Order: sequence, then C-alpha cells, then structure tokens
Amino acid sequence: MSDELRIHIYPGDCDTAGHVNHAVMLTLLERARWAALEKHMPFEGYIRRSQWAVVRHVDVSFSNPALPGDDFIVQTGLQSIGNTSFSVRQVAKNQNGALVCEAKIVYVTLTSDGRPMSVPEEWREIFSPWED
Repeated sequence: MSDELRIHIYPGDCDTAGHVNHAVMLTLLERARWAALEKHMPFEGYIRRSQWAVVRHVDVSFSNPALPGDDFIVQTGLQSIGNTSFSVRQVAKNQNGALVCEAKIVYVTLTSDGRPMSVPEEWREIFSPWED
C-alpha cells in the first residue's frame, strides 16, 4: 500500500495568483517522498551509503489548484523497477477528494563516483508499492 502524507497549504506556499505554483508543488511532492523513504530507511542510513538515487525525469500533471487553507493528501508508492532505475508515482488530492496533481518520478541509482549501477536489492522495497 502506498504511503500518505497530509500537507497543509499556507499563504507563504502560494504565488501572487493565490495558488501553489508548480515549483512549490515539486517541493511538496519531494517532502512527501522523503517522508515515505524515512519509513523504510532513516535519512542517516541513506546519507552514509556509497550509492545514491538521483532524479532523472519528472512528469507532473496538474488538475486543480491548491489554495491557502487547503489540506491535501499525497500518496507515494513505488511503481516500477528497472535495472539501474526505478519509478515512483505520486497522487495529491485535496480535502474534497479532487485531484490536485499526479506525478511520476524516475530515479537512477549511481555509485559514489557517479556511474549508473543496478538498483540495490534492499532498495527494491525502499518505498511502499503503488497500488491502484
């Protein structure tokens, strides 16, 4: 089952149009991914490793604005695993259940010197699996 994080939108999260813009939304989605990761591997354990997962591609689709005072839930889960990469899916819905955005983030795993490597076995469970 995917992990969930509730996020409250404050006025400081919004741009002059009064809604969360795309750059801030990417930050909020990243916060939800870190929260999901920490359930399976504390940050201290991740940072001490000689392997890294870096974002290679982000695909985000926005459906409804997020406004000050809104609460939304971000679901985060592992969607697929390749040889040197893995994909995480995220869906954000507001307190009324309306879709705010959905995203697919592709990570590539690298050695400490920056070369692609096979996804470590223990990382195959680093995020909860995505379930439709």
